Amino acid sequence: MHVLFLADGLFPFVVGGMQKHSTMLIKHLSPLVDQITVCTCGPINDAPPSERDVLAELVTSVDNIEVRTCVFEDHGKLPGHYLRACRQLSQNFLKLAGNLKQYDCIYAQGLTGDAFLKKHPRILVNLHGLEMFQPAFSRREAMEKQLMRPRFRRQIRQAWKLVSLGGGLGSILTANGASQSQVVILPNGVDDNWFDSPKLNRREGQIRFLMVGRNEHRKGYHVLVKALALIEKSIELHLVGDWPQIEFTHHKLTYHGVVRKRNEIMAIMDSCDVLVVPSLAEGMPTVVLEAKARGLQVIGTAVGAMENLESNLLPPGNSSALAEAMKLERDLGQRVTLSDRFRWTQVAAATFESCSYDA
Repeated sequence: MHVLFLADGLFPFVVGGMQKHSTMLIKHLSPLVDQITVCTCGPINDAPPSERDVLAELVTSVDNIEVRTCVFEDHGKLPGHYLRACRQLSQNFLKLAGNLKQYDCIYAQGLTGDAFLKKHPRILVNLHGLEMFQPAFSRREAMEKQLMRPRFRRQIRQAWKLVSLGGGLGSILTANGASQSQVVILPNGVDDNWFDSPKLNRREGQIRFLMVGRNEHRKGYHVLVKALALIEKSIELHLVGDWPQIEFTHHKLTYHGVVRKRNEIMAIMDSCDVLVVPSLAEGMPTVVLEAKARGLQVIGTAVGAMENLESNLLPPGNSSALAEAMKLERDLGQRVTLSDRFRWTQVAAATFESCSYDA
């Protein structure tokens, strides 16, 4: 089988959950297929990584990955500029791909498959968290989501198959034009080495909380800030990402900035006890899988496919509920586990099977 894989960036060259998903899926899918041709780019308006650097990151037991790159340009300012840039990126990928008849299946992340629709019979589209169909928490966000929906509905209605990460995301797909036969459930995953040394024996003392992510409104950092203001007891919180720093007189906050190296984020996770995920919208966050594989407890919100990972989820956007959850006494000796079905080896095998048969 020859797979064409379309990705708007690969981790660590572009930081993000979808980019990390692409990198890990390509790594674990490559031993199962004859060849993978990857079309990708760098950060928006930046030069893409070299083929050599990408292949060094995607090192596997087989030598069957070909990389083709272009620039993801978006210099627009008018409403809809990002959608127009995504369309142009997809058209550039179409040129890079060459004769589509050579590919048995096309795996498209997000909107990267836009220019390929109706040009190949087997396009599997992964729209991840489908945030544009989830509730908006500001007028501007509502307008942005309204602009995006027609383009995403086109993907949903014209794709050969659609990936659902689980939870309520499958229902969103069918509500927007997908048939049940189109939808395949393929969860996010983590590499086996995240399970190698999970911290089973928690240290004594004050609970250490952790938040990891990009500085986007939907990640709920503002909700966490409001929650901290409601907590009188001193909280120790570690933050990984490009978060704006705030000052609290009685809380201990440690900002680690953007962390790209896996061993460094593992070390930070192993020093903490509870991951906080106050998101307003999500798919299936990689960071939750990673944290659970390392043995951390999780405080999360009822969004996306979180219900497949956690129970007792909080309502999104509720600072009071988050503050109460953070104030609870916790048994740090409680065993936290992550099912083997979230290992990338199993996710890749299920993806290969989905690419191998007709709906």
